[in-house]
Amino acid sequence: MANERVKQGELQVGQPVPWALYDEEDRLLLARGVVLESEYQLYELMCRGLFRRLQLSEPTNGAQPTPPPGERPREELRALDEIKLGIGDNLQLQSQAGTATVRYYVKLIGYLRGKGLIVTTPAQDGKVLLMREGQAFVVRLFSGKSVYAFPATIFKVANVPYPHLHLTYPSQVKGLVVRSGARVKVNLIAAITDSRGRSHAASITNLSTGGCSLVAKLPLGLRESRVQLKFRVVINDGEQFLHLEGIIRSIQGEAAEDGQTAQVQHGIQFAELPQGEDVVLTAYVYQRLFEEAAEA
Repeated sequence: MANERVKQGELQVGQPVPWALYDEEDRLLLARGVVLESEYQLYELMCRGLFRRLQLSEPTNGAQPTPPPGERPREELRALDEIKLGIGDNLQLQSQAGTATVRYYVKLIGYLRGKGLIVTTPAQDGKVLLMREGQAFVVRLFSGKSVYAFPATIFKVANVPYPHLHLTYPSQVKGLVVRSGARVKVNLIAAITDSRGRSHAASITNLSTGGCSLVAKLPLGLRESRVQLKFRVVINDGEQFLHLEGIIRSIQGEAAEDGQTAQVQHGIQFAELPQGEDVVLTAYVYQRLFEEAAEA
């Protein structure tokens, strides 16, 4: 497969790289989705010569295959039955309680075109929450590479043979295309074990299904070395613990400000995710994407 040189201005600091990047000898420098941490890192990479894979379907006139970093996601309007919904898909119900925004996570039981949707009744700490007919929500869901939203109202609350809700059927839904490798801002404490078996404490500042940014007081290893990560996430009010292996793709030090400790930022690419861990990680990232979309 042919390579094409990356041009000045195609990459931006603070944004994930849209392609895997290689040097002149076709050695991998950065995996797709890794965030460029500083102007100096970008300058250093450009000086080495940066190349990306040229897909067979791409033109050779320098046109970019993906929207430039920072471009607003594309919006679309669709009918609900055009979206590939699956029984058991997770939905978010967002309501307004006074000045506070309340979000519930439920599962899709079924739907009938033009009539309504059936979802599980929200629960918290193992207890079914009290819902009332006429209660209005903004419903959000993921399908493919898009997050969709539409207004809905409860028109029937049922407890037999199990607690479930009937929601009004939307005339159309609004979709927002999420870029591949989308990252979410987080503040998660992680326990790190480096390639020598030493333990470190670090903070995860952003996260995707393919990698994360780690901040620590000291370097966690050399580039291309492997580390073990352990951290806790909360999904639908339940705790889940992730144990992942990562590869250090970038290291960038930050000078200490007055009264603060110097920090070292690490760009981490996850190695092959263990079965089950990928489901938890994807669920957490999607939940955070739901929340960010609701705040946008």
